[in-house]
Amino acid sequence: MTEEHHYISHKTMINLLNDLSPFKHAYIYGFFVVFLTPLVIGSKFTHYQGITPFTQSMELASDRIKVLSDSVMLYFVLIFSTIILTYLMKGLSKKVVKEFKLAAKNPDRLNHTVGENPKRTIFITALILILINIGWVLFFGFTSAGNSRIMRSFLDGSEFFIIINIFLGFSLNFYLLIYSLLMMEGRKHVVFLR
Repeated sequence: MTEEHHYISHKTMINLLNDLSPFKHAYIYGFFVVFLTPLVIGSKFTHYQGITPFTQSMELASDRIKVLSDSVMLYFVLIFSTIILTYLMKGLSKKVVKEFKLAAKNPDRLNHTVGENPKRTIFITALILILINIGWVLFFGFTSAGNSRIMRSFLDGSEFFIIINIFLGFSLNFYLLIYSLLMMEGRKHVVFLR
């Protein structure tokens, strides 16, 4: 009879995300609504100036790109604050916490040292990931860098390429947010060897 081993995996990340959302896969469904709606009806906006300072400074962008940029940025700010507040106020369910505790008891875990204070190292790494999210929001939401030389050359390119980059920017920052919460929760339960 083989003993089942538990690991922290992508399923744990999805369970963590579902635990912090109003209903199952709420943020993913919301993203597709927020992402696809401006692409479908964005051409109906004429002379759209933008909401965020970054979008307002994007002189070369089409109205569709401006609407997409604003909607994705505002949606990320909404879900970032919702996820962080839910995590801090409510925490995680017993089912998700149990996954972390079972992974900590896994006999196959790596037997190596992580440094003087591994919990502090993980905490600092998780904070850096959250700061990357905040920096992304501050730069692409609240600066006027949309008219910089780099952004002007970027906006001269294909609209499809710009849409893909907005999608990737959101997706990667969303992943970093969930991964940082996974690290924060993991440091509470994982036992490190010295």
